[in-house]
Amino acid sequence: MPINIALITQNETLSNLFPIVAKERGFNSIIKPASFTKARKIALKLENEVDAIISRGATGELIKKVANIPAVSIPITSMDVFRAIYRAKQVSDNIALVFYKESRLNKLEVENMLNVKLTEFQFDTEYEINNVIAKVKQNNFKVIVGGMASTDVAIANGLIGITVETGEEALRQAVDEALSLIEVRRTELSRSARFKAILDSIGEGIIVTDQHKKIITSNPSANKMFNKTTKEILDKNIHCIIPNYKIDSILKSGKTETKVIKNLHGLTIAASRLPIKVEGKIIGVVNTFEDVTKIQTLEQMIRKKIHEKGFVARYHFEDILTQNERMKELKKLAFLYSKTDSSILIQGESGTGKELFAQSIHNSSNRKNGPFVAINCAALPEQLLESELFGYEGGSFTGAKKEGKQGLFELAHNGTIFLDEIGELSKPLQARLLRVLEEKEIMHIGGDKIIPVNIRIISATNEHLSTHIEKRTFRKDLYYRLNVFNIKLPPLRDRNEDIELLATHFLEALNTINVDYDAVLKNLTPILITYNWPGNVRELSNIMERVSLFIKNNEPIKWEKILQTVINNDEGKYTIKLNISNFGTLKDIINDVEKQIIKETVIRCDNDHGKAAERLGIGRTTLWRKMST
Repeated sequence: MPINIALITQNETLSNLFPIVAKERGFNSIIKPASFTKARKIALKLENEVDAIISRGATGELIKKVANIPAVSIPITSMDVFRAIYRAKQVSDNIALVFYKESRLNKLEVENMLNVKLTEFQFDTEYEINNVIAKVKQNNFKVIVGGMASTDVAIANGLIGITVETGEEALRQAVDEALSLIEVRRTELSRSARFKAILDSIGEGIIVTDQHKKIITSNPSANKMFNKTTKEILDKNIHCIIPNYKIDSILKSGKTETKVIKNLHGLTIAASRLPIKVEGKIIGVVNTFEDVTKIQTLEQMIRKKIHEKGFVARYHFEDILTQNERMKELKKLAFLYSKTDSSILIQGESGTGKELFAQSIHNSSNRKNGPFVAINCAALPEQLLESELFGYEGGSFTGAKKEGKQGLFELAHNGTIFLDEIGELSKPLQARLLRVLEEKEIMHIGGDKIIPVNIRIISATNEHLSTHIEKRTFRKDLYYRLNVFNIKLPPLRDRNEDIELLATHFLEALNTINVDYDAVLKNLTPILITYNWPGNVRELSNIMERVSLFIKNNEPIKWEKILQTVINNDEGKYTIKLNISNFGTLKDIINDVEKQIIKETVIRCDNDHGKAAERLGIGRTTLWRKMST
């Protein structure tokens, strides 16, 4: 890039010499004639046009104070002053020296050499020159020696002014100094621009402080994170921007702190602090801040893309088919629970639809766009279950993947994790789960870093956890953490009105075509209702699959054979479901059982009442009477 240097002077000799030196050194010269009083204004205007400014004496010193670019003052040597004094002696032996601040002249030696009397006067600002010259005149001096700023005023006040002239070598020296400063400045500006570009591009917030905790640098990410402008941050003590944020220990110990979790201004921040050392001395601290929520959101996007096929809840509340009033109330209750983030414990026998409820709750919650992760706590040995839940670092145990593995709690971040058969957790795992519930953070097996997680836990059990608590095999404090909200699902045997509805749904789902469902279920439902359903809805689904395969053969349907097929009752034994919820008399209960036996026998005999009466050892009239009462 071309170099532009300006010379501010009224000295004709310097003005003539400057372009010659510029051509030799290879830069563009700009000459601005200006008096001492006008030099400041001109220098400020030139800052955007030139790379450096050169001037002389008091003018040069003044410009160095106000300019934001390199400014060089042409040096005035003792020999330059000596020559001016020699010329002044031709006028008077009593000479006043008027300079900007104190001269470096050996006054006594010059006085002896030239046989003159020298008196020094000095000024610090442009406003003092007139006063100084007035004082010189009051002391009856006729001649002064000084720079052009002082000699011009002296001449205007009727005195003789001898201006100290600067030699060519001094100008060349000033030019070389200016070129050197320009090179250094350009290097620093380039380095600063690269440094700023790096800081601005970093997503982490960065605040650099000096050894007194004063902020000297911040990047846009930090400004945005703490809702401050650069002007509001710079030169402030870091405590003013981040209350209760301590870096004293870093300044004392010089030890780095990484990923310390802090709650700042309502944000969860991972803060790291790195001391700045120069020759072993701590001169500041680099503080980096990561918005954990933002990081987790980005991680979640990655996690969702990788695991979306495996960790998606497919069911909604409308998929839970029921005509049972109790189940309808439970659906309403579960929908209400879904609007919170509190833990839910679902109780019910195996096959009653606990996961169906868990998925429906997830899909109705504000976490529906997050993952739904389910695991059966009884399906894995303790050590394997722990590594699945919490993840591990590479090489932390024999057989571990070299790159490590994320745990299900991490993968469920911003979503829901469903822990089925929670009562099977070991005591150590119960303790770790309690920490997850209380602190919302985990640690990998073999790891040393805390990982924040934002999850909702839904657990399920087919047992009474109170029994486990009494036996001290399940922690009471964990039970209360899990059981904030509770849902108890009734078994299928208590939902007779749902059996035909669910049976129809399963047959339709199996794509059983060319089948009269009404006819099939008219004969099949009485059989299904009498069954006790130890496997609940899951068992009903399995049985309907067997029925589907049976009736696809297009053979005459033998309902007795179907009965034997669906409930594996090859010996023809009856499975009777007693309905004693109203606690009737023994006679009422016996009558109810008798009716069920007669009804099932008639079905097994393909509605042949004579055959049914014969099998039961009673007359047809008795059969009809018992069926009608």
